[in-house]
This record gives sequence, structure tokens and C-alpha cells, in this order.
Amino acid sequence: MHHILLNTRYLDPGSGSLLVQLIAAGLVGGFGILAKVFWGRIKAFFKGEKYVPPAPETDEDDQDEA
Repeated sequence: MHHILLNTRYLDPGSGSLLVQLIAAGLVGGFGILAKVFWGRIKAFFKGEKYVPPAPETDEDDQDEA
């Protein structure tokens, strides 16, 4: 039984490569999402301006009913 458990711990190069690619894709994707979320702040930082968050859009139809 102990011999069978040792064989299941083997990681072949293809599986190892897949794991490395998954980790790399997660990191690159995470940085991409962070850049998208904070793009206004990043742009304002390099321009030397103060970041002003955009105002939420209001639906004109909702204002007419009130």
C-alpha cells in the first residue's frame, strides 16, 4: 500500500509545465485586472494630477418619474 501512495506523488514534466503556466496566467491576469481597475489613478499619478473619481451615471428616465 505504501508503494502505491508514493507513485501518486509523481509529477511529470507536462503536469509541472501546466501548473507553472496556470500560476503565470493567474499572476498576469491579476495584474491586468488591477491595472484596469486603477487605470485612472495610475494615469493621474504619471500626469501629476489629483485623481477625481468619475461621477456615477444617472438614468434620465428615473429622474423624470420622481
